[in-house]
Amino acid sequence: MLNGMYIVKEGNEMHRSAVSTILAIFCVMLSLLSLARADVEIDIFLLNAEFFFDSEEPHGEVVGKSVPAPTAEQYEAKAKTVAELIDTHKANIVGLVEVENRAVLEKVKSYLADPDDWQIAFDEGRDTYTGQDVAILTKFRIVPGSVTNFPDEREVYFVDGQERDVNPSKILGVELKVDNQPFYILITHLISRRNPRDAKRLAQATVVRRQAVKGLMEDKNVIVMGDMNDTPGTPVINRLRGFDDIWGDFLQTANEVEMDDRYTYIYEDQKNLLDHILISPSLRDEFHNVGAGKQCEIIDVDELSDHRAILARLRIEHPVVVLETDKGAIEMELYPDVAPKTVANFIKLIEMEFYDGLSFHRYVENFVIQGGDPEGSGSGGPGWTIPGEFQNPKLRAKMPRHRKGVVAMARANAPDSAGSQFYICLNPKLSKYFSLNGQYTTFGKVIAGMDVVDQLRKGDVMNTVRLKGESEESVPSTAEQPSQ
Repeated sequence: MLNGMYIVKEGNEMHRSAVSTILAIFCVMLSLLSLARADVEIDIFLLNAEFFFDSEEPHGEVVGKSVPAPTAEQYEAKAKTVAELIDTHKANIVGLVEVENRAVLEKVKSYLADPDDWQIAFDEGRDTYTGQDVAILTKFRIVPGSVTNFPDEREVYFVDGQERDVNPSKILGVELKVDNQPFYILITHLISRRNPRDAKRLAQATVVRRQAVKGLMEDKNVIVMGDMNDTPGTPVINRLRGFDDIWGDFLQTANEVEMDDRYTYIYEDQKNLLDHILISPSLRDEFHNVGAGKQCEIIDVDELSDHRAILARLRIEHPVVVLETDKGAIEMELYPDVAPKTVANFIKLIEMEFYDGLSFHRYVENFVIQGGDPEGSGSGGPGWTIPGEFQNPKLRAKMPRHRKGVVAMARANAPDSAGSQFYICLNPKLSKYFSLNGQYTTFGKVIAGMDVVDQLRKGDVMNTVRLKGESEESVPSTAEQPSQ
């Protein structure tokens, strides 16, 4: 670390000690944490609800010809059953296929155990014949303005030498923020298959794949799901998975299901996988973090639909650090995907027992607590410096913004001058840290013991800082926990 003072801005002022104080607090928290991992659970539930219409006219043309409109009682019962399935399987991203309109989604939401926790992503589609549509329900934050059904996206195909073009009539895209990471969800319902090499369906799949590639190019985690009306190994599914382009092959989550149970629909007396949840390469590790046999399930839904549901699980794991102080224990999760070099350095120092016995050397009320300086002056470090990863636009975009409980590295004037000093934010107001965002590497967050952090002052000691082991018990949660 440089020998100069570590600087944090409070408002428009540069406080060289502020970062040190915050870093010290952070070190204390780390001492309290033993090695553990905090999981972000992502449970993706896909259901073809089979003509899930409300009881109010008008409907699509097919209703009244081959599909009867539901009574008010049938409509309410179906909405309740769908909600019960979602709650039972503890899903937090739900793809629904063959729903009629937003009213149907609002009805399902009203029956969920915690309706206020859910958001709806829906954009009325273009299939006036069936009246069917696709939608997403989620507990994660929807990025404003990201919901679309791609009205201007088209793809050319040929029939008997004649050029035509198509835009999928049932398609939806939405960006979510999950654990401060960008996820792009695409759901679709392709037209029925007439033959394995149906050119129109392949053109629809190309439109979907194009949107997935755009997400990959923007470093988003991408999930493609829906009723593809097709089975594994066909040109349509190969196109969706990326087997004929250079942008990475998507993982077929259903491959984790036993072969004799690997189907969602019986088509022409054959058990076929017609509903798919496909995940981008960036999510493979998170998928494999889930225990064998639990990564993916195919679920009978009795009389609700002629399709079975499919559930895929992801787990984003974070190292957890325990800081033991005289005031109590603190747990903090780290974000290797957000700041890989910073987290690696932090863990290296913990394994060296570098922080053990160090004091918090800087405290600014309602702002930060800082520690990690072996000299206790705010200008010491481990003998080396690390790159300021906030300078990388792709990493900076994923970093949590400064607010109460967020942990960041302190530094001197030079961007690459951080070494061991870290700070913890004490104020819940984002505006308090406006000048710090994008100028310091945020790489973790307090997940337990924030009441202990609030009691820390200059001179308090980090007795030990350890990574938390899987078998060790967590610090009891306190009422007020910071959010990312």
